[in-house]
Amino acid sequence: MTRKILSRAVIFLAGMILISSCLNFRKPSTVVREPSMPGESRIQYTVPAAPRISLSVGEALLSWRGLFGKLDKVCDGVYLARGFAIANVEMVVTKEGVVVIDSTESTEAARDILEKFQKLTDQPIKYLIYTHGHGDHTQGSMVFYQPGVKVVATREFLNFVQFETQTIGPYLRMARNIQSGRAAPDYARVKLPVKSAVRAEVGTTEMAMPNITFEDYYKFELGGETFELFHAPGETPDQLYVWLPKKRVLFCGDNYYMSFPNLSSPMLAPRSVPDWIASLEKAISLKPEYLVPGHSEAVIGEKEVMETLTNYHDAVKSVYEQTMACINSGKTVDQAVQEVKLPQNLAQYRYLHEYYGRVDWSVRGIYQGSIGWYDGSGGTLVPNPPSYKARELVKLAGGADKILNRAIELQKANEHQLAIELCDVVLQSNPKDKTAHLIKAVSLEKMAMEADGINKFGFYFSASQKEFQAAGYKP
Repeated sequence: MTRKILSRAVIFLAGMILISSCLNFRKPSTVVREPSMPGESRIQYTVPAAPRISLSVGEALLSWRGLFGKLDKVCDGVYLARGFAIANVEMVVTKEGVVVIDSTESTEAARDILEKFQKLTDQPIKYLIYTHGHGDHTQGSMVFYQPGVKVVATREFLNFVQFETQTIGPYLRMARNIQSGRAAPDYARVKLPVKSAVRAEVGTTEMAMPNITFEDYYKFELGGETFELFHAPGETPDQLYVWLPKKRVLFCGDNYYMSFPNLSSPMLAPRSVPDWIASLEKAISLKPEYLVPGHSEAVIGEKEVMETLTNYHDAVKSVYEQTMACINSGKTVDQAVQEVKLPQNLAQYRYLHEYYGRVDWSVRGIYQGSIGWYDGSGGTLVPNPPSYKARELVKLAGGADKILNRAIELQKANEHQLAIELCDVVLQSNPKDKTAHLIKAVSLEKMAMEADGINKFGFYFSASQKEFQAAGYKP
């Protein structure tokens, strides 16, 4: 017994010696020092003339929101109102009444659409269906609603609208203004030829709230027409499809529109791409002859619809699978952004051009929704505030003037992204440097006017306005 106790004591003592040899009992000696802030730059900078809007921006604007409203007849009894506002409104006419699907974000546009609808039929509105809770589909609803109208949405719609209008309502309205290119409109030097093609000032409860909700599936009959509603999460978790089996018309909300889909919006939570893929597979399984989206024009003809939906599905799935492969191989999000591309056989289609959504933003959103924020590099685990590194870099460069002179050279050479990043180094070191704000504003404005997508345009245009404002430069 004594020998066992002695043996355990020896093992314990040896373990303690091993542990103590690995421990440092001294107090931590790492120094955390805030570098001194450099002075404001003194260089002279002449603001160049405002750039003109490029053809790519004009094409993006017009592809998402036309100059004039148009009422399309999809097939007998089915009509699509597009171009009156940001989102579409659809109408199905039956012998016993009308079903309206979505309502736009504008009561003014909704009244105009209702007037056009009433010229086609005198049947009363019996149902109003929301494909999802985004404000550009719901906030014209009081125009179509009156007591007795059945308002239908998924059960998830109630949670989604509560979150968007109340939980993060103030942030969301700010984010939508930035997305729409209206962060500080008084400081915009370029006037747009059309109203903003991205919704803003939405996210309120001024809508006809649903009086019928369902979880997965809902069906009703009206005037001899069957309406089947399927929960189909994608762009939003509350998204639904409206399916007319007799006419083979599918109203798909925002799970399809004429652009590579907005799988990730830069200022919002990431969307569930696997759910989006599954919902597209559901749409394909129905074999529609008519596909009516929440934005852009309808797709008509079974062959064209099936080809469009299949290619759309394959594009989303390819981007998702490529991104997951990058995650599983340990690549950083920036490495994945450089590697993941839309397959060439799909990139050729106009409805997969990056007018609204973008592949690179989708990659970032998939990373954000799938894994944590730490990249394993060590330096990003507990980083200093950005100002610390920036002030050291400004000092090493010989001052803000040298960095900004180089930014101007890059700007003149149309290397605007690098010019912006150099301005950011100066601004992180000294946020009050007005010359840096001004140089950055000009490059952002140029990038907005040459953008190839409507969201890209809006974010750049808003950022330029905010930089002009910070510089105290008002046109």
